[in-house]
Amino acid sequence: MSDISLIEWIVYGFVAYVSLLMLIISSIKEVPTTRSLAGLRAIFLVPGIICAGILASSGVNIVFQTVNTTTRDLNSSTVWSQVVTTTIPLQNPVWQSVHYMIMIILVIYVLVQIFNVVGKSE
Repeated sequence: MSDISLIEWIVYGFVAYVSLLMLIISSIKEVPTTRSLAGLRAIFLVPGIICAGILASSGVNIVFQTVNTTTRDLNSSTVWSQVVTTTIPLQNPVWQSVHYMIMIILVIYVLVQIFNVVGKSE
């Protein structure tokens, strides 16, 4: 599991949660079940599946800032280099399980929509 940066975490989270919100809205609202619209709904949820999977498989640390510092001694040819990385640890690792659940829910919905496209006549 690798750590992701703050901007990646925000973008992936936005795409995954908007996909889940789209799924919730489509379950509340009366949605036409034609073949073409089922395929279109399935296509729009695939990025949410990918982003939820990335969030679920990332580590519990969010990399916030990396600072590279180079110091030179003017009297000699000595050079010092220092790299400081600031991380934000997630308080509870249950978020990985939540993102796996979001990914599984979206995969099941996309599979149902694909079966709807294949099995339904126009």
